[in-house]
Amino acid sequence: MLNKMFKVMVVMVLLALLVPAATGVFAQGVTCSEDYSVQADDWLSKLADKFYGDVLAYPAIFEATNAVAATDSSYATIANADLIEVGWKLCIPSQEDAQALLGGQMMAEAPAMAEAPAMAEGGKTYVLVPKNLGNPYFDTANTGAQEAAAELGVTVTYQGSATADATEQIQLLNSLIAQQVNGLAVSANDADALVPVGADAIAAGIPVVSWDSQIAPGGRTVHVNQADAEGIGRGQIQLVSKLIGGAGQIAILSATSTAPNQNEWIKWMEDELTKPEYANIELVATVYGDDEDEKSYNEAQGLMKTYPDLKGIISPTTVGIAASARAVQDAGKVGQVAVTGLGTPNQMRDYVKSGAAPAFALWNPADLGYLAVYTLDAISSGKITGAPGDTFEAGKLGSYTIDENGVVLLGPPTVFDASNIDSFDF
Repeated sequence: MLNKMFKVMVVMVLLALLVPAATGVFAQGVTCSEDYSVQADDWLSKLADKFYGDVLAYPAIFEATNAVAATDSSYATIANADLIEVGWKLCIPSQEDAQALLGGQMMAEAPAMAEAPAMAEGGKTYVLVPKNLGNPYFDTANTGAQEAAAELGVTVTYQGSATADATEQIQLLNSLIAQQVNGLAVSANDADALVPVGADAIAAGIPVVSWDSQIAPGGRTVHVNQADAEGIGRGQIQLVSKLIGGAGQIAILSATSTAPNQNEWIKWMEDELTKPEYANIELVATVYGDDEDEKSYNEAQGLMKTYPDLKGIISPTTVGIAASARAVQDAGKVGQVAVTGLGTPNQMRDYVKSGAAPAFALWNPADLGYLAVYTLDAISSGKITGAPGDTFEAGKLGSYTIDENGVVLLGPPTVFDASNIDSFDF
């Protein structure tokens, strides 16, 4: 029997073929049976279940709303069926019109095909969810995830929103739960806010692996940590201390204020600074760029203006570190303000060579995505349950054991500088 995800794929192909027909239906005067204003915790699959009794009929609402929005701007234009916003006005077609939009049948009744176009029958489908799309760090993690998928014979889709927003992440995860995917690998925008939806997924039989940035216990099966949080935090202070000669003002430019990994690292940075060897280093500010390039750039500029004696900026986020280094270059302060933090070699190579960011650290995000998928597959396939002490094989990375806190640790980060940065390509 084909699984639900396969049915979704089949029907999406059918929908693509039916677009001209759908347009014709609306041209003949199909109207909205009722209008609906999106509420908190709504998603299209949930609304399809409410109005039609079929979570897989959500494309009817998607198509109808976009069709009427073409002539009536009071309706929302939906670019991504997985993401709808509170307050949007949706068109709910009648049962009859919804059937017409879907080719005369609801999606759950779509005819089966002999084989799936993208994967063999019975293949598992997992979803890799980053904090946000368009981020080089997460794109690199997806490269590793796809490598693991090819080795395991599974499908991994890469889905997220354009902004690092917990509410949008929750909406997406609710939609994926309704589609009954085989597993979720999520980098959380808010550790606590994602617990309820993670718990819902687990209750529905969908294992949840958080990676990079954890979902708090109760909302995930296992967390795949890139490196020990204490080691990352203390290492950042040790690195900036070397760059500024052990004395001077420093600041931290983080991602979002709710990002659990960032906050954990900052806690250990502050603890490291209490040691006697850092008595001449002063942390003057912690600011947030929300993992947006322009905002991070402006925050870095603001730090240099507010603190003219600033000697170092630590940005433990790939967006923030590149934006900070660019701000230092543009301000003509190379050699006066040293940027460090967490970044990828390809994005930071020019800044290392210019001296704006002489050294920084990171694990390989491709390996992190790779390990997340192997961990998820081990749980989904029943090789392990995800309990502390469980051991599994992760392809080229070797054997891993889940620790007493339900965490799998990738390994220690690497420090990149002018002596080795050209040896890496990610």
